Amino acid sequence: MVLHIVNSSVLKFIDPYRKWVIENPQLLADVEKTVQCLSYFTAGHFHNSTFVSELIYSASNLIVLFNDLLMCSGRRLYSKFPQFESKIKIWLTVVEYTETLLEISAKRLWGQTGRWFIITAIQIFKAVLRLLLVHAYKERVVRNPPIQPLNREKLGESDDEKLKEGFTLKRSGTVVRSVRGTGSVQIRTWEPLASSANDNVNLNNSPASVKKLKLAESLYIVKPLLHLGYVSLTGVKQWPPWMLSLAVDLLSMKLFNSEANAVSFSKEEEKELFTRRLALLLYILKSPFYDKYSCAGIYAALTALSNNVPLARLIAEPIKKYLPHWQNTYFYMWSS
Repeated sequence: MVLHIVNSSVLKFIDPYRKWVIENPQLLADVEKTVQCLSYFTAGHFHNSTFVSELIYSASNLIVLFNDLLMCSGRRLYSKFPQFESKIKIWLTVVEYTETLLEISAKRLWGQTGRWFIITAIQIFKAVLRLLLVHAYKERVVRNPPIQPLNREKLGESDDEKLKEGFTLKRSGTVVRSVRGTGSVQIRTWEPLASSANDNVNLNNSPASVKKLKLAESLYIVKPLLHLGYVSLTGVKQWPPWMLSLAVDLLSMKLFNSEANAVSFSKEEEKELFTRRLALLLYILKSPFYDKYSCAGIYAALTALSNNVPLARLIAEPIKKYLPHWQNTYFYMWSS
């Protein structure tokens, strides 16, 4: 009873803000992007800039997530998801946005022991929740973060425009074209609208394909734990953990690619898999490969660019200055 009263009071307090968020999505997006940019400008400019930069980055992303959830509640978006699944995705998204801040804070408060404890706890927490999504809720590809920022431009469409497109029947999920959007009888088309609820339907639901996709995603999920386990045996910046992580990533991608012709991936899943393929390039920025091979080459390329291309110095010099900091702070195997 007390909890219900508290929740009611909180809802009444934020309701005016929620209404403003729903009515001004594009303006809100501009404000959010401005705040997010502050995290990049503060990096390396003053004492404790790393902590401040991560604090601004985490806070700005959490604000975006909070505003997106308010929009979802106001427009009843994503109501098709089970409640517990939604909570898992929210928690995972919050951890994705704050894990570096938590790691830096733990190091400042408790030293290297506290830092490694927080790293391990976070990766176990993320792996358990992601495996739940894969094995209990049948997620084929868990996005990173699981809750992506909403497209504010699409949300800015008026209700009339959405009514013109059509509406979904509650029981069958069939999308019915609205009379308002049909125009004249001569140009009317009777093909059904594509239903967003069917975006993740497989062309092939064979047990072998499902099993292979689960294995591919599970390998990707447990990779950080495998890497951390190997680091505890060999030490940081050693070749065996680096090679193990790369091998697991390549095996996971190979399994996904082998099912590309048998399974219809949604646009979101394809985008996530494409991001993972690009992330393989980041292995050149991860130790020990970076320390032994790519560091000198990257600095030589930035120096040549700065000396020979007009105005390139404005970009190349800050990158040269902050690259050691970025490499040491962000390019861990367990963060990719």
